[in-house]
Amino acid sequence: MALLQAARYYLLTGDEEKAKSFGLNRAIFYAWAKRRGVARTPPRRKVAATREVTRERREGRTLVYVGNEGAYISEEGWYTIGEEVQLPSDYDRQVASRINQILPYERAWRSALEYLRGFPRSSLLDQSKFFNQVYRPVRDRFLEKVVERKT
Repeated sequence: MALLQAARYYLLTGDEEKAKSFGLNRAIFYAWAKRRGVARTPPRRKVAATREVTRERREGRTLVYVGNEGAYISEEGWYTIGEEVQLPSDYDRQVASRINQILPYERAWRSALEYLRGFPRSSLLDQSKFFNQVYRPVRDRFLEKVVERKT
């Protein structure tokens, strides 16, 4: 999840460091939501997502929408869950290093970017479409389906 979310953000913005923060943030959030249920989440936009990234202030915090998916950021611009900031170095330690145990991270990153480029921009901008059309079909077999390109 973290790799594909980071690649998604990167394709939409071109910012690899913020992409790492976003990717780790979304992976942590969705893992928590899967285990615990969703108590309170940043609201999804009710309008069609047409812009890559927009910001708004809410309850004294900055809420950033990537398409129609909202997540909070710190004063420094890194994504957060509660008071915990997800830094690019955290992504490197928690995600990239684990991928490197299986295959070179750069190969996985390039494969993820290539895979995502095969989808319309609307699938990257919409939280539900991203999950159902992009992530879900490869979530348990990323190496086989994306890196090695087997169906």
